[in-house]
Amino acid sequence: DHFTLDYYSKEIDPKAGTSPYNNMYENQQVCAGLIEKFETEKQNLLLYGPTGLGKTFLCNCIAKELLDQGYTVLYFTAPQLFKLFEESRFHREDMQEASKETLNTLFDVDLLIIDDLGTESVTTLTISDLFNVINSRYLNQTSTIISTNLTPKEWKDRYSERIVSRVFGNYEPLKFIGTDIRMVKKYGKTHKK
Repeated sequence: DHFTLDYYSKEIDPKAGTSPYNNMYENQQVCAGLIEKFETEKQNLLLYGPTGLGKTFLCNCIAKELLDQGYTVLYFTAPQLFKLFEESRFHREDMQEASKETLNTLFDVDLLIIDDLGTESVTTLTISDLFNVINSRYLNQTSTIISTNLTPKEWKDRYSERIVSRVFGNYEPLKFIGTDIRMVKKYGKTHKK
């Protein structure tokens, strides 16, 4: 209800072949469809594009709608998620019960949102943990949404082939284009052309 297309330009982006407005309208429709069909159809989304285009906001909108419908949702930034794994691996005896419970539900919660993937430090452990989450949730047939500023090529450079294959083979990619909305809001320019 609070998502608006008012900040997205209707001018065609020649590289994308569409306008930021139309791009966001289509992305919004896919996200609304995920919510509408959530009970019967598990869907995974990959939201990617530059900073400030509404990826995190849409993730939060989806989370709120599904929570309001009684589904379970976990939301993590990528650094938070991998910090939880690190605590579990190296400091499990010091972990709070809430953190242990979160870790236990990570693989079968109705929807897991991993925001800002690509901002974490990449190690063999984080790559292993990411593969474990993606693969386990795929096998459990639970929905996952990943948002990232990484391009598909950057994924290939950063993560293992197994991760890239699982994500690009099982997630619907939603590319975001346009101008940083935070800057548009700050300087008072809207694109209602």
